[in-house]
Amino acid sequence: MTARQSLWRAATAGLALGLLFSGSSLADERSWSPGGPNGPVDADASAAAGQLKAWVLERADNQGLPFLIIDKINAEVLAFDREGQLLGTAPVLLGLARGDISPAGIGDRPLSAIAPGERITPAGRFLASMGENLGGKGILWIDYDAALSLHPVITTRAADRRLQRLASATAGDNRISYGCVNVPAEFYEKIVQPVFNDTTGIVYILPETRSLADVFFQTPAVSPSAQEGGPALD
Repeated sequence: MTARQSLWRAATAGLALGLLFSGSSLADERSWSPGGPNGPVDADASAAAGQLKAWVLERADNQGLPFLIIDKINAEVLAFDREGQLLGTAPVLLGLARGDISPAGIGDRPLSAIAPGERITPAGRFLASMGENLGGKGILWIDYDAALSLHPVITTRAADRRLQRLASATAGDNRISYGCVNVPAEFYEKIVQPVFNDTTGIVYILPETRSLADVFFQTPAVSPSAQEGGPALD
């Protein structure tokens, strides 16, 4: 166990329930949509998501890997296979604070030391893979060093009203997490897990305070591969 993992085990002991994914009722979640001929088409995506997808495929930027596009402004995730075919879309919950850059050292700090203004879901291009959090629950690691992951919506803190936030018709109330991306449980089980099982993939998180050109079109560096067993924000 690394020093960073030891720190997180001690500092987040009182918040352990918040990192465990209890079974959630899909009746309370805004439905996710499958791709394919009976599902949504690319025209349903925002202009920014469509522009990024076109750039990814034109440059083969996904390097033959499956990929996700997370649209923070519209609080939506789009999942694509290796060829860029849409597999499904779903609403997401995101970091409470708006911004595109994670605070320095955020992955080494206990949740209690993260101020509301630092609860950011960063923008960028990330090499992602499946792993586990400290509670042994499956997650998709987006950026291990920043403790950033995508996982089924957490329902253990009733006051957060996360299922209701996912179910709402607008994106205005989808900012609640410490930075991690929460998705409907069924979308995670039927789309994310099969797509990323036994492989890595790319996660593109669209900016909200910077431009697409600044974040993506200048060939940004890819974050390191994800690992297992480390901490995670919620």
